[in-house]
Amino acid sequence: MPVNPPPDQPPLPTTAGGTGGAATAGAATGTVVGVGVDLAEVARMRGIHERHGDAFLERVFTAAERAYCLSLADPWPSFAARWAAKEAVAKALGTGFSGGLDFTSIAVAHDAAGAPVAVLDAKARTLLAARGGAAVHLSLTHTAALAQAFAVVTR
Repeated sequence: MPVNPPPDQPPLPTTAGGTGGAATAGAATGTVVGVGVDLAEVARMRGIHERHGDAFLERVFTAAERAYCLSLADPWPSFAARWAAKEAVAKALGTGFSGGLDFTSIAVAHDAAGAPVAVLDAKARTLLAARGGAAVHLSLTHTAALAQAFAVVTR
């Protein structure tokens, strides 16, 4: 059910006409072409590593991601956030990992201000272009127990 804006503001546009909420507003402008979200448990990341060792980290995370996370006193919340980011971006690309992506096709780096940036390999960039996207916007958060990522693909 759409959420309408407060009465003192004009209604948000929708693709079907009429009024609607934030969930449909992006479609009217044509800028948002994909959205993805994922939640990861920090303990699960730690447990997978305990069972599979560094082979797991090497299969899922790029060398730069591993170096960053392992430089932290507790790397597991950051590994979990990166796992969630990979899943969220793959969902925003419209394929998940069934679309031929490797786990390392999507990586997380930081811009000069420290904000997370999605780094895409050639396979992921091809899917981005096929989706009509030009950019991936990424937001990460974590606690000691959970990590979440939200990705938006725009034209």
